[in-house]
Amino acid sequence: MLKVVLDTNVIISGVITDHGAPFNILRRWRNGEFVIVVSEPILQEIDKVFHYPKIMKKRRLTEQDIRDAMDRLRKYSINTPSNINLEAIPEDPADDKFIIAAIEAEADYIISGDRHLKKIGSYEGIRIFSPDEFLEILDAEDNNSKGYKNRT
Repeated sequence: MLKVVLDTNVIISGVITDHGAPFNILRRWRNGEFVIVVSEPILQEIDKVFHYPKIMKKRRLTEQDIRDAMDRLRKYSINTPSNINLEAIPEDPADDKFIIAAIEAEADYIISGDRHLKKIGSYEGIRIFSPDEFLEILDAEDNNSKGYKNRT
């Protein structure tokens, strides 16, 4: 099973919209096509962004909606301890938490729209892709598994 770190922007966008790549990524996660990797610093940032007034207003999120979303993330994700200290992204050290979680979980990918993360492309063999690129990867894997099943 693929292990994937989703940047906060992907998770928030996927929750507050009902279309687009982030929405489809979360739908495919709920369908069990991959596992999300999180850490407490990532969860704290997601919770903080959910509480931005513009986010709450746009989606008409209630405190209960946010608690439910956070509970699902905690329950159905791999939660890493965030014990590694590293400085992989000097331009935006706050993004290091995504790389730390990916390393600790031995994740396959980091998915982000963040220019600092996308700029490095990969870290210790963990590739960093945009949401659209990740959907292409999932589609290719889905087609490969269907092709395999059809041959049996």
